[in-house]
This record gives sequence, C-alpha cells and structure tokens, in this order.
Amino acid sequence: MATDRRPLALLLIAAFAAGPSAAQVAPAPDAPAPATAAPKSLLPDSFGAAPSAPVVAPAPLALPAAPEADATPDAAAPADVAAATTAATAAAEPSGPPIGSVGPLTPDAGGYGPDVFAGSDGRFVAGLLRRLRTPVAARWAHIVLRRALLSEAPAPVGINPGDWIAERARTLLEMGEIDGAKALVDNLPIDRVTPRLVRVEGQVHLAAADLPGLCPLADTGGAVSPDPLWKLSEAMCAAMAGDDITAASGFDGLRDGNQVDPFDIMLGERIATISGAGGGRAANVEWDAVDRLTPYRFGVATAAGVAVPLPLLTKLAEATGGASWGWVLRAPGQAADVRAAALRPAAAIGIVSVDDMVSAISAASADLDRSALDASPAGTLRAAYAAPTTVERVAAMRTIWASGADEPDRYAAHVETALAAARLPVDQAVASDAPELIASMLSAGIEDRAAKWWPVVARGGDAASRSAWALLAVGANGGIAVSPDRFAAYAKDVSPHRAALLLAALDGLGHARGSDWSSSKSDAGLTVANSWSSAIDAAAAAHRTGEVAVLAATGLQVRWAAVSPAYFAHIIAAYVAVGWNHEARMLAAEAVTRG
Repeated sequence: MATDRRPLALLLIAAFAAGPSAAQVAPAPDAPAPATAAPKSLLPDSFGAAPSAPVVAPAPLALPAAPEADATPDAAAPADVAAATTAATAAAEPSGPPIGSVGPLTPDAGGYGPDVFAGSDGRFVAGLLRRLRTPVAARWAHIVLRRALLSEAPAPVGINPGDWIAERARTLLEMGEIDGAKALVDNLPIDRVTPRLVRVEGQVHLAAADLPGLCPLADTGGAVSPDPLWKLSEAMCAAMAGDDITAASGFDGLRDGNQVDPFDIMLGERIATISGAGGGRAANVEWDAVDRLTPYRFGVATAAGVAVPLPLLTKLAEATGGASWGWVLRAPGQAADVRAAALRPAAAIGIVSVDDMVSAISAASADLDRSALDASPAGTLRAAYAAPTTVERVAAMRTIWASGADEPDRYAAHVETALAAARLPVDQAVASDAPELIASMLSAGIEDRAAKWWPVVARGGDAASRSAWALLAVGANGGIAVSPDRFAAYAKDVSPHRAALLLAALDGLGHARGSDWSSSKSDAGLTVANSWSSAIDAAAAAHRTGEVAVLAATGLQVRWAAVSPAYFAHIIAAYVAVGWNHEARMLAAEAVTRG
C-alpha cells in the first residue's frame, strides 16, 4: 500500500537551506522585537513542538539532482550538489588561530577516528543535522550517532569549523546528550566562535545548569543577537562576581523594557540572591505563573536550587520525545521521583547505559529499610542479580520486564536487566525465558553471553525457540544457521512488520542472499531505489562513516512500528560496509525486539 512520503521527502531539500528554522534551533530571532511587543519568555523551546500526529512511515529523502553518472566516479556524492549552493550559506571566517580537531572521543575511547567526516560536504551533513527530528527510533542508532559526533576530528570541507561544532553540539543537546554537548563547546577559544556557535553554547550551558559558562559569552552574545538572555547573563554574572550595583541595574533595565517575562527576571534575581548580591529582591518561585519550561527556566532554576515541578518536566519531555530527560539525569539535586521518571525513557533512547541505570536505581534505595527495599524496584533488581537460584533470579527479571508501561518502557526494562541476565548460568530450567534474556543482553551489546543460550533453545520447536533463533541469527557473531524455512517458521509467530524487519536485517548482514530468498524479500517490500538509498549507499561505499551515521538516523525518525524495512536493510548494510559490524548486529537485534 502506498504511503504518504511528503514529510520526510522535504528533509534533504531543507538540508541546503541557508539557515535553521527557529523551531529547530532555540535562540530567539535575530531581529529585535517591536517596542510594543508583549513580554516573552527567553529562548523559545529548544525542541520543536511535538507533531500533532505521528508520521506513519518513512519516506524517500529528496536529494537535489546529482550529476550524470559518468561525470564523476561517485555520482551520488553530495559534495557536487553542495558546491552549487550559494556562498552566502558560509559564515564569515573569524580571526585567530584555526580550530583543529575537536571532540572528546579518541579511537581508544570509542571514537571513530579523525577521518569520520573526511570526504563529506560539511554543509550537506550540517543541513541534515539541523532538520533531524530527535530522538530517533533506535537506541543503537542513537549510540552510533553520538559516537560519530563526539569523535575527535576536524570539520569537513565546506563549512566553518565553528559552525560545524555548533551543529554537532546542538544535535547532541537535542538528543539529550548534555555531557557530550558540553565537552564539545567547553574551552573553545572565544575569538574563534561564530554567531551560531555562541547561540548554541548559550543553550548548552543552560541545559547543563552551568551559569558561569555563560559569562565569557555574554558580551559576544549580546553583539550577535538581541535575545535578552545575554542581558540577563550579564546581570547574573555581575552578581556572581559580587557586583551588586551592575546586577541590579541590569535586572531593572530588563524589567523596564517589558521584553522579558517577569518570571524569568525573578529567576535571575534568585541567582543574584544566592550569590550575595540580590539585595533581598528574589521572591519565592511560583511555578503556577508559567505553563511551559524553556532551557533558560530549567537551567537557572536548577542552578539556583529551585525544584522544577515534575509536570513541567514531563510536558517538556513530551515535546522532546523524551530527550530532555537526559538533561534532568545530569542535573544536580533532582528529587527521587523526578529521576525515576527520567530513567527509563532515557535508557530506551540510548542516553543512559545499563551501568547508569543500575547505579541510579541503587542510589534511590539507599535510605530504605529492609522491608521497604525488598518491595522497591531496587529490591527486585537486587533479586535479579543475587537471588539464591536461577529460577528466582529469572522470576525477578520477569517482574521488571512486566513493569513496562509501553514499548519504550519495556525495552528499557530489558536494558535494566542486561547485566543480571549476563550473570546467569545457562540453564534448561529457564529455557522458555531465553528470548527475553537474550534480548536483554543484546540491548547492552553483550553478544557472546547471549549466544551461549543457543544450544539450550536450538532443540526446541516452539515459539520461544524460534524467537531466540531470530535474535541470535542477527545478533550473534556467527554460528547460527539461517535459512528461508527457519525465517518462514518465525514469521508465522509475529507481525508482518517485525518479520520484515528481521528479513531486512538478515539481508543487510549478508545472510539472506540468493534466489531462494527472492520471494520472501519481494513479499516484504525490501526493494527501494530513491535519493536517500542512493545517498547512504554512496556514503557507505566511499567509507564516509560519519555521513552514514547521520543518514541512518534520518531514516529512523519514526516510531519502531513505522520503520521502513526497505530503509532498514540499507542502514544495516551501510553499517557493515563501514566496519560497524557489532553495531549493525545490535541494531538488528533491537529491531527484532522492538519492531
């Protein structure tokens, strides 16, 4: 059945627009508001409003026309297209020494190396990042994109290095990866920042509740943007430096100008008060006065030790697809109920690791007595690790898995139990639970331990055995026989969409090739040939690894139930082509678990 392909079809066209839209990039407009404008909140929401209706299926991305095939060895490479765009899209080059390789991840630390964006056109990839709707469906695609953006590497050709850092940091911020975003922008030389980088740095420091980080930027920010954030930053920074006269004058000027919501001024004055320069100005913060949370309100309130109500945090999370929970989990002083609300959504997205989950759940139970601990989530998780018998430990895991309220929550529950599952001895007594145990381990990338369960379940002919086969056929590093008959048997147990995703993964991994697979692949609709598939195939063939990570993310901007199997096959094949075999297998196993 044909699907409406218009929403995603606009994405690559938009990638070549001269600048990001206000909904995608949070800073206020560059033109000052008229004097008669009503007071407004600082910094519109960093993320666009949640779509009124979900996208039901991905669509082909409309790349600008490539040159004729014989014009260049790589006819689908976007560099040829980008070269035709106007030079006005590039920012003026600042003075000072050049910005070299930037990023906290070296190859030894999990980065993809200094050539991660070599050969890509910077304007093309930055345009894709600006229009990327985060978070993406897949936890493992999120992890791959994060590692690519954080890899220590220079800017690709065609883009100002400062603007490139800005796009990387802004994307990480909108993915909920606040630590990574800060790692990119911290310690950059102030004489090399671009207007776009200044605006993004402001948002990053707010999301991290790092108000001192705004102080070196305040003068430059005020020069490149009329956003009142910078005037407020000047006042708060003066207060933090002990200059109460300048601070008071700044707050008074903003209040008299009627361009800033009084609530936002009051938050700034709280910073002045706790810095000893407030002069008794700050009143109690009444959150009933506002109906939404902005980066400024989150950051300043957190820095001031003012608790943000959970309903406002939840409302922001709904607008961000859950990514803002990553800000919350990295913020100090959050209440236990707030951290509990943030943990599983962040884990399903990929922001939180299994170690983070276990630590956070354990910390939340530190003050409980024995009876309360046993009845708490931490008590159940402890039983999953340390109950006397394998059967009891698996029973505790079943309780955790059953606690998931929806698909992302259930997947996060599998992430939570990944290490506990890996510690279990392989036991025939719990063979019926093997698919859940295997899914749990693969959610955290533990493939070797997961594969050890195959001899136990291989002899069975039931649905559990077939489900375990599907997970290990794509998730294990070899050793699992794959055939059209096994696939057909599994397909009878699950939805057509999940079966098609498995087939797409097998095809992308190279396990479903040959004429005996043709009928199944035709029935699953795995054939696609459009500008998006050409772009990701060309990027993979040229080993443009960072570009592959970005294009893969653009193909996963929907819920798992709407992920296109045809697109998924290209994504898995592209991962394999650039050497991400482990990541390809884990992404494939995630599709079998969640699709």
